[in-house]
Amino acid sequence: MREELLLLHKIINPAPRELVEYVFSGAFSPEDLQEFGISRRKAERLKDHELLENLKSQVEKASREGWGVLFYDEEGYPQLLREISHPPILIFVKGRIECPCFAVVGTRRASGYGRSIAYDFSRKIASSGITVVSGLAYGIDTKAHLGALEAGRTIAVLGSGAFHIYPSSNRSLAKKISEKGALITEFFPEDRPAKFRFPLRNRIIAGISFGVLVVEAPPRSGALITARLALEYGRDVFAVPGDIGRKSSLGTNRLIQEGAKLVVSVEDIIGEYAEKEVELTEEEEFLLQFIPPAEGVDAEFLSEASGLSPERIFPLLLSLEMKGVIIGISGWRYRRIV
Repeated sequence: MREELLLLHKIINPAPRELVEYVFSGAFSPEDLQEFGISRRKAERLKDHELLENLKSQVEKASREGWGVLFYDEEGYPQLLREISHPPILIFVKGRIECPCFAVVGTRRASGYGRSIAYDFSRKIASSGITVVSGLAYGIDTKAHLGALEAGRTIAVLGSGAFHIYPSSNRSLAKKISEKGALITEFFPEDRPAKFRFPLRNRIIAGISFGVLVVEAPPRSGALITARLALEYGRDVFAVPGDIGRKSSLGTNRLIQEGAKLVVSVEDIIGEYAEKEVELTEEEEFLLQFIPPAEGVDAEFLSEASGLSPERIFPLLLSLEMKGVIIGISGWRYRRIV
């Protein structure tokens, strides 16, 4: 276990990407961190052995319940998440992360109209081979997860640690998600849900996804925070229009006024990408012919089949995944998207 990184993540999360990249570039000392604006007091806490032992204990307990730790520099850490301004040093994962991902979010106090749209759209998006991401909250999030589970995969990003699934009424849903997708959190297992943690959670929802659909949201909503972050990260933002007399639609209608893409069907989303031609290099096209659309293949197989070295294979796989041509599945295997 990379112990110093556990402490660093606990003490300075969220950290700017420049600092995260510096930390993973080699050895670092508490004194070095002050050059990135980290206070002396926080830097000194990196020598807190009692806190470190507590964090290690939490990680070990969580591992017995199926939670793993994925560090920023490890294969499997979502590439899009690496690119945001404040990527987490590590994430806790229960289940399997498969990309590409698309977020569906909205208000906890959703109308019947909003819940129906979230369920139906998410089911259709998941059936196309895309993983639906949401935040496990009441209302729109819950319906998004349920719709996605019916037809494919979903990821729930938590605003709390592994030992405090929130809301508690969604514990059974969280279990299903971990079996057919993944639970993700940047918070340590004993961290309880708190107001300041949910905006942090939202940046991961936006960061891991190539696009965000806001189904229904009032003017002050966490879903709008996710949309703003998505725009900041260069992601596409879509919104479902709603009743102008309903408060829960004011936020989404305003997003549309400000330039979000209005959608009235899933085809409006999927068509947005289907119309874009993906440009592949000759090497990428060559490698792609060895990747089937059904069962996944690993890098070792691809190296033997193509004659390319493993060192060359991995950058090509990463590029193809970012272009939405292939997706990663269990055991570092990849399959082509039909």
